[in-house]
Amino acid sequence: MKLIFLCGSLEPGLDGVGDYSRRLASELIRKSHEVAIIALKDRVSASLYDGLQCSNGIEVPVLRIPASMDEKECFSHARDYITKFGPEWVSLQYVPFSFEKRGLPFSFGKHLKSLGSNIKWHFMFHELWVGLHGYSSFKLKMLGLMQKVIIKQMLAAINPESVTTSIGIYKKNLGWKEVNLIPLFSNIPVAGMPEGDTGNPDNLTAIHFGCFTGALDDYKRQVDFLTAIGEKTGKTVCLEIIGNGGHYKEKALDISRQAFGEENVIDRGFLPEEAISNHLLRADIGISRADYTLFGKSGSAMAMLEHGLPLLLRGPRPTEDIIGNDFPFKEQLVYPDDPSKEFAKKDPVYFIGEVSEIFMESLSEKEHGRLVLITR
Repeated sequence: MKLIFLCGSLEPGLDGVGDYSRRLASELIRKSHEVAIIALKDRVSASLYDGLQCSNGIEVPVLRIPASMDEKECFSHARDYITKFGPEWVSLQYVPFSFEKRGLPFSFGKHLKSLGSNIKWHFMFHELWVGLHGYSSFKLKMLGLMQKVIIKQMLAAINPESVTTSIGIYKKNLGWKEVNLIPLFSNIPVAGMPEGDTGNPDNLTAIHFGCFTGALDDYKRQVDFLTAIGEKTGKTVCLEIIGNGGHYKEKALDISRQAFGEENVIDRGFLPEEAISNHLLRADIGISRADYTLFGKSGSAMAMLEHGLPLLLRGPRPTEDIIGNDFPFKEQLVYPDDPSKEFAKKDPVYFIGEVSEIFMESLSEKEHGRLVLITR
């Protein structure tokens, strides 16, 4: 099959769906498919770039269109690239904020239609509208309502042959005639630990990878859970923070330092992929900013699970099973209200191979053809 991934941004390490698209593209190329990527709103590239990016040792053809470019000119370049490549399928990897800074790409559907009339469309919704789950302010609810209208109008205008998403709550709320689930995979390949590095057996190392949520009371419960584990096992709990941490980082750091001690909380900031993988493999447990309903859309959560880590979710153990027994990492999920406080590491897995097969099968079921993927 011949595929193009079109996306909002492709700066490595700074755009989750862009990283996702590049990894998926490289895996499909490894399996003898033809794949390219177009970034429609690249916020880092200052000028049009037509070249290659590398992922997992595989070169992926990319077109990066700067966000500063006029929309009409942007989609003209995209249309020319698509025409030259000759795809039959277009797959939109959608996140509202990828294509407009407020998450309100009002003219996006119209521009998508301009890319060609003979294209079969696939939409992958990585996120829907804000305020869909959990507490939301009036302002966010209004923003979410407008984002929802844009998504509904876009679906009606394009009428894609295939629609997929990653978690059950999104499938339920899309309200489209047929929506299939495709699980995410990690954007961090398993690299391996330096030889002879076994870590300190007297420490219990927890990793927080990504941004902290504003639900700091829930984070405090996760911290209390780890403190109890340390008391139960006699081990020193050490926390490593990877990534920028986001707006609530300092407040979360204060909570962590009060519980574990200043010297046992290490802020490592941004790291290259291999270094992140090394730290994940050394750790004993991961801390997720997401709860049971949303963790399946989190690339950082999937990275920790694929590296074999038990994953401490935010919030209580669910009363309803919405992921099913087919989810391969179910035994690695841990909850702050778990009275047993027991967990165990697993062997790392290469989940992208399985996901790429699910993805291709979802398209083949509709009709064999050539594909363009449009991503964040």
